[in-house]
Amino acid sequence: MAENYTPMMQQYLAVKKEYEDAILFYRIGDFYEMFFDDAKIASKELDLVLTGKNAGVEERVPMCGIPHHAAAAYIPRLVSRGFKVAICEQTQDPKEAVGLVTRDVIRVITPGTVMQEISDEKASVYLAAITDYGYGYSLAIVEMSTGENYVQNIEHKDVLLMQTLLRSNVREVVVSSDFKEKTLKSFRELQIVISYCDETRIKEEYLPLTEGILKDYDMQAYGRMLNYLENTQKHMLGHLQVTRIECEDEVLYMDFATRQNLELVQSLHENGKAITLWSFLDTCKSAMGSRQLRKWIEKPLVSREKIEARFNKTEWFIQNFMQRQQLRDSFSNIYDLQRLIARCAMNTANAVDCQRLTKTLAEVPAIMHALDETVFDEKRKVDPLQELYQKLKDAFVDNPPVQISDGGMFRDGYNAELDEARKIQHSGRTFIAELEAKERERTGIKTLKIGYNKVFGYYIEISKAAAQAVQDDWGYIRRQTLTNNERFISPELKEKEDAILHAEENAIRIEKQLFQMILDEIRAYLPRLQKLSQFLAEVDAQVAMAEVSAKYGYVRPQFDEDRLFIENGKHPILDDMMKNPKYVANSTDMHKDQDILLITGPNMGGKSTYMRQTALIVIMAQMGCFVPAKSCMMPIFDKIFTRIGASDDILSGQSTFMVEMSEANLALQEATSSSLILFDEIGRGTSTYDGMALAQAMIEYIATCIHAKTMFSTHYHELTVISDNLPNVKNMHVVVKENNDEVTFLYKMAEGPAGHSYGINVARLAGLPDAVLNRAKDLQKELESTKRVVQQNYQLVEMYKEDPRTEALMEKLKQVDPDNLSPREAWVMLSDLCEEVKK
Repeated sequence: MAENYTPMMQQYLAVKKEYEDAILFYRIGDFYEMFFDDAKIASKELDLVLTGKNAGVEERVPMCGIPHHAAAAYIPRLVSRGFKVAICEQTQDPKEAVGLVTRDVIRVITPGTVMQEISDEKASVYLAAITDYGYGYSLAIVEMSTGENYVQNIEHKDVLLMQTLLRSNVREVVVSSDFKEKTLKSFRELQIVISYCDETRIKEEYLPLTEGILKDYDMQAYGRMLNYLENTQKHMLGHLQVTRIECEDEVLYMDFATRQNLELVQSLHENGKAITLWSFLDTCKSAMGSRQLRKWIEKPLVSREKIEARFNKTEWFIQNFMQRQQLRDSFSNIYDLQRLIARCAMNTANAVDCQRLTKTLAEVPAIMHALDETVFDEKRKVDPLQELYQKLKDAFVDNPPVQISDGGMFRDGYNAELDEARKIQHSGRTFIAELEAKERERTGIKTLKIGYNKVFGYYIEISKAAAQAVQDDWGYIRRQTLTNNERFISPELKEKEDAILHAEENAIRIEKQLFQMILDEIRAYLPRLQKLSQFLAEVDAQVAMAEVSAKYGYVRPQFDEDRLFIENGKHPILDDMMKNPKYVANSTDMHKDQDILLITGPNMGGKSTYMRQTALIVIMAQMGCFVPAKSCMMPIFDKIFTRIGASDDILSGQSTFMVEMSEANLALQEATSSSLILFDEIGRGTSTYDGMALAQAMIEYIATCIHAKTMFSTHYHELTVISDNLPNVKNMHVVVKENNDEVTFLYKMAEGPAGHSYGINVARLAGLPDAVLNRAKDLQKELESTKRVVQQNYQLVEMYKEDPRTEALMEKLKQVDPDNLSPREAWVMLSDLCEEVKK
């Protein structure tokens, strides 16, 4: 069948066979065209017209296409939906081709390897290459648009693997072809794109990047990553930074659910208006500063020394308003240096990118001058690269063209050969202008003009009415008839055309060579550029934290190994949003002898907000930001676990209760005495007694086995008696003002248990009919009069009253001596006990 296709279609099929998992953008002239199933998918996803193309067989081949200059708008739409796009370009000048133009794929863009295709400049997209070494997973994770990469090891548990991928915003994984199907299924459920690469050998030129890697399986993961990237990018990966080993115990651990529940960087709401901690703190002036701030939010520190160093910088910026404003002004003028240098390294930069690099480097001296060396000692290790700045400034015009082929990107006087070519080019253009004036004078046609296009070259254009006067002795040769005009050529015009076009082509050729030389020179500065870009990103993020801290009067936290004391703390986002009524501040106090707060009170009273507030203050503190409180004293936490909210995990088919128990289990299994646990209304997804039993058992386990600082809100008011036998449990409640059947929520926390739940009062606020509310009150009184009371025991906290028969059976069993029972006597006793239990 394939031999019946036209030569061009056979060429297409040969290329497509190598990239079956990608949509092939096949360059034909000024268009990218897609065929067969690719065309059907692209037409649907991109709203393109699906048509057909004659390809040498009876049926027309499905086809759609886009202009090549519009590809940058279409490719991100496909990639964001999980597709890969292979770009197949014409690699030969059509003028030089004998028969079919040669074509080849120059790059494969995948969900994990996007660079300039990222639509959100503040977003970071990661790819992870994974090696399964039997008792653990090694992950090599890379962010292609900046070259950031690191290696991480985790336990051989799929749940931990998925948590890591979700936390790191991994869009694509690269695994071996024999990777286990069960885990692949989990990737698909999380909508992570799966790619395969079995080659793990590392080329010699990449070995300097691996100096920190010690384990063979880490080298395999890193090698898999490098080989996949080279296979897709078709280019040396010169922008990759030296890899680092990511250790989870160096940062505050938060699982994916915790990050979601606290809305750190992504809102739980779909309307796009909700504010996250990231969007609230992000007053950064550069995109790379915003991305750095996000990393600090997602990975707060656990080293007191490093946290204090950030506090010192935040404090310095707060105290030095003028320098802070100078820096904000400077950062307003810089571009995304991290991604600019990556494009230069990957040879995808244009002259505009180089001009932006120049403008960014121009601001560096002012930024360095504004920083105090005693606080920012790292600035001594950063090269401001003013030598490179001067080279770029001398080379490029102030407003260069986007397309290199347009020419005119270099300044006059930069290169003698280019100046000479431009001189010839300019004289040719002068000749054209003079010829146009001469021909108007000679012919008497004042509307005559000389134009140019790629098909006909230079031509003389005359209106249809004036064309009637054209005489043979003028030497004009008609070349094209348009609706309103006639186009001609003349021997004199054609004679000069070759010289003019040759000069233009020569000038563009020289500019292309010079531009490539500039990119090569920039690449020589790559390590220093990367170090500078990281420094600038961190300074911008630090200024942003100081700006928010100064604006709202935040305080510097102090550290204490045992006590968490937040005086008049506030939820940072709600405090900013709520103007009338003002947000009510609340204090939190936990220490080693009283490390669990059992919080009761009505729904809508502010329990969940109070818990989130505490977690956000801890996160802000450990990322080096000041916090919304009158004062704050706290230990350094190693992990935060939350179970807040009741959304079903529809994607994996888990119910609310199953999700609740899974998240609670992770906390109970992984928390330490240095962790913070927030459990909100545990057990509401099941029956009352099951929920109450589970909630009580969890409190007891945390209190006696883990000793983590815990905030546990519950609507089971019966649980408040736990504090009688567990002294490290402290009751707290939401204050409510009552007036007959009306309640007013004061959003204030106070010590002691709540009087009752106020559920019916909340229902009244929601507008339920009076008949329903009155009936509910009657039933409430009836149920309260017959409810079972929680029995307390130092060894065992039981949820139901003891059955008298149990005591009788226990007494009988205490009198049994197994060593003196015959088999027959044992059988008879067991039968008797079974009968008694059945009664």
